[in-house]
Amino acid sequence: MKTVKAIAAAAALLVAGASLAGPLAQPAAASPSAPTMGTSVPMAAVSGTAALPTSLGLVEFLSLVRSHHPALRAMPLVQGMEQADVRTAGTWENPSVHYSRKPDEKEWGIEQPLPIFGQIGMRTEAARLAAATGQAERAVETQEVLSLAALRFAELLTAQQKLAAKQQAMQHLEQAAKVVLGQVELGARSKYDGARVELQRAQVQALLEQQESETLAAQAALAEMLAQPQWTPKAIGSLLPAKATQEEPSLDSMWQQASTRLPQLQAAHAKVTQTEQLIRQQAREALPTPTVGVARIRNRPDGDRYNQVGVSVELPLFDRKQGAIERARLEYTQAQLEEDTAQQLARQRLQQAYTQRNLLRKTLRSFETRGLTQLDPLRQMAQDSYRLGQSSILEWLDAMESVADHQQQYLDLSLRAWQADWELNAARGQLPFSAE
Repeated sequence: MKTVKAIAAAAALLVAGASLAGPLAQPAAASPSAPTMGTSVPMAAVSGTAALPTSLGLVEFLSLVRSHHPALRAMPLVQGMEQADVRTAGTWENPSVHYSRKPDEKEWGIEQPLPIFGQIGMRTEAARLAAATGQAERAVETQEVLSLAALRFAELLTAQQKLAAKQQAMQHLEQAAKVVLGQVELGARSKYDGARVELQRAQVQALLEQQESETLAAQAALAEMLAQPQWTPKAIGSLLPAKATQEEPSLDSMWQQASTRLPQLQAAHAKVTQTEQLIRQQAREALPTPTVGVARIRNRPDGDRYNQVGVSVELPLFDRKQGAIERARLEYTQAQLEEDTAQQLARQRLQQAYTQRNLLRKTLRSFETRGLTQLDPLRQMAQDSYRLGQSSILEWLDAMESVADHQQQYLDLSLRAWQADWELNAARGQLPFSAE
């Protein structure tokens, strides 16, 4: 009966210690979106190139990058690890059991550390904030990956358009060669014209094959984003800016919107919150944690049995967590400086992107109205002038080459204008995807 009473007293003592810790000892609730123990993390199955489309638009491609890119596919695993750290931080230390035997005495007992000053709650909150910081940093990484994927898509689309323009230029040159060779056979032109046009055909053919190689490289860059080396996609869409359906907000309005949406700023603020909690945690860890023990002792000579209850507490005479607290304060100050720097860089980036976008759009519109509309008439006038004997073969070939060069310049300018527009949307936190 005495043994039963001793065990009951030890159990009551441990329960009392748990109640002293209060709600701070309870682990923080896991986020609804976070994977829990025993639940498999969803992974996009990569079943080969057969399931991938042969032609696709930008939004569809970004969706595929989300599900196929190796780094993005691994992010749910990292999130699960962080949630496991939260559970670990909210767990009490295990009790320790001891047994000893002397010539005239036997002793067995149990000891349990009791963090009665809320250390468990502080550790749990610190782990939860660390997980929130990690989530914000992964959102920044996700935006960088998807922005790179969008740029590669735009480069493929431009390469395809350049290839089509060079193929069209080759067709025009083939038609011109027929006219020149016909006039040479009739004796209206010298053999020099025929030789010159054949040389031009060889040069254009070389440029065409080079552009085909660049287009294949751009396709390989898209396949690399999905880790599918055998995939050869075709990009669909246009890089020209869409017509505005409503008035664009001012630069100040854009910044107010960006300051609450940009993943970079959210990650910097999450770091400040985390380090601030770390200071409180280290200060709480400096308080000693008592250990309560209950032992059952049996004395052999007289057969006496009795219980022994003890409490041991560390004396913080030398180590009072001074270094850990000071380090936490410095990390908090550093996080504040990094947040201020991130704010300044984000504002500067928005202003530069806004100016660059407006300038390139103006240049693109000027090129379209003043230069692009003159290409077809210039090509036709050069052909008519040669047929009428008013110009030489060099003038005609120069006109065709000038038209082809201007088309290539227009496509390059369209890509630069699209990049500037994308940079502005990224700087204002308004991209066609969510980085979270």
